[in-house]
Amino acid sequence: MINRFPVRISLFFLASIVCSGALAADAAHEWLMKINRAARSLDYEGVFVYQHEGQLEAMRIFHKVDNKSSMERLVSLNGSPREIIRDNNEVRCYWPDKNSVTVEHRKQDSTGFPGILPERLLDLHEYYVLSLGNSERITNRVAQLIIIKPADNYRYGYQLWADVDTGLLLKADLLDASGRVLEQFMFTQIDIGKKIPIAAFAPGMSDKSMVWYREAGDTRKTNGRPGWIATRLPKGYRLSMHLTRQMPMRKMPVEHLVYTDGLAAVSVFIEKQEIGAKPFTVGPSRMGAVHAMNTRVNDYQITAVGEVPAETVAFIGGSVAPAP
Repeated sequence: MINRFPVRISLFFLASIVCSGALAADAAHEWLMKINRAARSLDYEGVFVYQHEGQLEAMRIFHKVDNKSSMERLVSLNGSPREIIRDNNEVRCYWPDKNSVTVEHRKQDSTGFPGILPERLLDLHEYYVLSLGNSERITNRVAQLIIIKPADNYRYGYQLWADVDTGLLLKADLLDASGRVLEQFMFTQIDIGKKIPIAAFAPGMSDKSMVWYREAGDTRKTNGRPGWIATRLPKGYRLSMHLTRQMPMRKMPVEHLVYTDGLAAVSVFIEKQEIGAKPFTVGPSRMGAVHAMNTRVNDYQITAVGEVPAETVAFIGGSVAPAP
C-alpha cells in the first residue's frame, strides 16, 4: 500500500504557499490604495531628487488639497531654472532660459508617478506580481516597500516605498526586465501635514517679458468614439482617455488617446501634416525610460510615447489605424 501521508503534507504546504501569496498580493494592493489616497488628500512640502540617465535633479515641492481641489508647485534647485505650477485646471511651465511659459489644460484623471488607477488595481495581478518587502527608513520616517514585478516584457517593474504613518510615496524605483534601476525618485526632506499658504503657489520668477504659449482647449468626443484606434494591445492595456487637443504652437488639432493597464500608460498622438511643414520623422526614439515610436499613415503622423519598454510603444503605435 502506498503511503499517501507525504503527498498530503506536500499538498498542505503547497496550499499554504498559494494562500500566503494571495494574502501578500492583497496586502500589496491595500498599500497601493494607501499611496493613491495619500497623493490625493495630504498637504506637504519637501525636497526630492530625481535620478535618470546619469543625471540628478533636485526639486522643491509644495502640495495642497482644499475641498478636493489640489495645487502643486515644483521649483528646480539645480541645473536650468524652471518652475511647474499645477491646479485642477491647468499646468504652467516657466522656462526663463527660453523666455517662455507654456500652459496646458490638466486632465481630471491625471496622476503622478506611479500613475495608479484605483479602479484597475484588482486586475493588476494578471500582469504583475505584487508583494511586500521589508520596511526601511527614508527621510527619518519608516517606509513600507511594495515590490511590483511585470509578468511580461510590455511593462516595467517598480519598487515603491510608502510612509507607514500616512501612505505618502517617499521613494520609487523604475526597473527594467533585468532589475536595473532606470529612474529613481526619492524625498530627501518632507514635512507632511504642514499648513501651506496660497502664496506658496505663486511663481517665484517674473513672467512679464516671457512669451506665453497656451493650449487652446480640450474637447471630448461627444459620441465617445475616437477617430483612430490601436487595433492591437498588450494584455491588460485599455483605452482610458480620448481627447482632441489644440496644442501650443500647433495649427492643426491633435487627437490624443491614452492606453493604460492601471499602472503603466502609453499616450498616442495623431496629427495631420500641416501644409508647408517639415516632413514627419519616422522611427523609434528614447529619453531615459521613456520610449517613443513615430509612424506615418497617409498624411498623418502617429506618435506613441510612454514610460514603458520599446516593445510596448512599437506594438501599440504600429497598430494605430482609422476607426472603422
